Amino acid sequence: MSDQINKKEKIMQAALKIFEKKGSEKTSVRDIMTEANLGLGTFYLYYSDKKDLKEKMVLNLATDIILNAEKTCTQEDPIERYISFVDYIIDYLISHPFELDLLSKNITWTLYTKIENDYGLSEADSTLQLTNHTESEKLYILSLTLEIMMSTCKSAVLEDSILTIDEMKPVLFAIIRKIFNRIGENK
Repeated sequence: MSDQINKKEKIMQAALKIFEKKGSEKTSVRDIMTEANLGLGTFYLYYSDKKDLKEKMVLNLATDIILNAEKTCTQEDPIERYISFVDYIIDYLISHPFELDLLSKNITWTLYTKIENDYGLSEADSTLQLTNHTESEKLYILSLTLEIMMSTCKSAVLEDSILTIDEMKPVLFAIIRKIFNRIGENK
């Protein structure tokens, strides 16, 4: 790993650690760089500001989760593959509440587009290989599903949640099946 990539990753890992402890709003660039054991000026070689760092952090995190979810999908049926994809992401987010919170507060339609276009997910999008859908529709389905997943996970981790995640999943999966079947009917 080159020194430049190593420092950039070190800054990002330090930021994740500090964000989890203090929250991103209460964290300064100085806090991050102290944790990374690097000089303050080094930060600006890689990121324009804390917002830029947080956006790249969210993009990297979302991309890693999506790529790892993609690797677990082995079903032949495209809808069942997608449900397996969703199931993996839900399980991941439930077991990583800080990352759930970070993603749910910071991911936007613009970031979905960047994930798809800039982070090379087009090479790993076999989960969305649905023949009746355009690339834009696939991206919309992915973004809509991620929003629903994050909302479902946030509801499940609430102390006073009425349903557990295991009770919510079958309902969510039934809705996903209906969405895909209805979209196919409209073509």
